[in-house]
Amino acid sequence: MKVKITKPGAVEMKREMVAPCGMNCNLCSWVLDPSKPGCAGCRPRGRGCVHKKGLCPELARSEVKFCYQCGRFPCASLLLVEKRYVKTHNYSFVENLDYIRRRGMPAFLKREIKRNSCPSCGQLLTVHSDLCPHCRQRHDRKNRR
Repeated sequence: MKVKITKPGAVEMKREMVAPCGMNCNLCSWVLDPSKPGCAGCRPRGRGCVHKKGLCPELARSEVKFCYQCGRFPCASLLLVEKRYVKTHNYSFVENLDYIRRRGMPAFLKREIKRNSCPSCGQLLTVHSDLCPHCRQRHDRKNRR
């Protein structure tokens, strides 16, 4: 079921664009930035989680839809990418997964829209850059959490 969570008059996020690892592909530079080659997201492509790189047998066997559903959460491979993303992008997969588990996907997507909408143009910011891919205004990623 495809459900879009939309902020009236602004942006929308698709729930199928939230990867099993907790990456919100709605905010990925490869999805948002027109200068990038583009990506359909992990789930729509049907290729598994790009960050887990096929390292998770539970995801490969479709036993879980999100990493938080696994008894090994958070596993070593998730913590490895988590460490890099927190340090480089101020973005936490584990925090996202905990929020989804506690509050549900609709609440998570609403929070993401609020945190990651450009104050200048209202469009979505990418987690990978301080520059808005739409209006090119600078917005510090450190202030989004």
